[in-house]
Amino acid sequence: MATGRAAVPATAVDGAAVISVATAHAAVPVTAAIDPAEVAVVAGPEAAIDPQAERVMETIIEIIRAIRNVRAQYKVATGRWVEAQIYAGRLTSALAPYVETIQVLARARPVTFLSERQKGAADENKLVQVLKDAEVIIPMESMFDLETEKQRLQKEIEQVESEITRLNARLDDQAFLEKAPAAVVDKERQKLLAANDKRARLKHQLPST
Repeated sequence: MATGRAAVPATAVDGAAVISVATAHAAVPVTAAIDPAEVAVVAGPEAAIDPQAERVMETIIEIIRAIRNVRAQYKVATGRWVEAQIYAGRLTSALAPYVETIQVLARARPVTFLSERQKGAADENKLVQVLKDAEVIIPMESMFDLETEKQRLQKEIEQVESEITRLNARLDDQAFLEKAPAAVVDKERQKLLAANDKRARLKHQLPST
């Protein structure tokens, strides 16, 4: 998936602290929220006094949170592992030892560290999360079957468009506008705005196949 970009395989995991974190959380359900205490042991007590160690810990938390948020947004099955590619520039060597912690807490495997930032236009079938000190790229096909997801989204879009048609018809009905209380008319207009916004968001999520 990293065609055209050199990648540094994230393999080594050093330190018993990281292994203990992975073991302790192996059976914990993946949710969008992340408690900093979950990874605090990774950086160790020096993170409280070492700005670089603190920066590494904050970046690890941000990467895990970003992957979890994507999983929650796209309703990825709890038991499914997603692929993640990470570009962190000069922080790469400091983050790479904690790959197992990222894998377990974000339920992402493989996790690959890229030696170069993704260039050019983003792939339509990849999600790019731009963070403070890193970028996380998640191939959509690692989250679900693209064709199945496309069909699901198209069905949901059709339902929303049906609702938009109904609301437009009602708001175009002069009798309704004249007889209904202003609050009711305004509520229908808000529903229409929300439906149009939802349709736009659903279309944006449509994978290209």
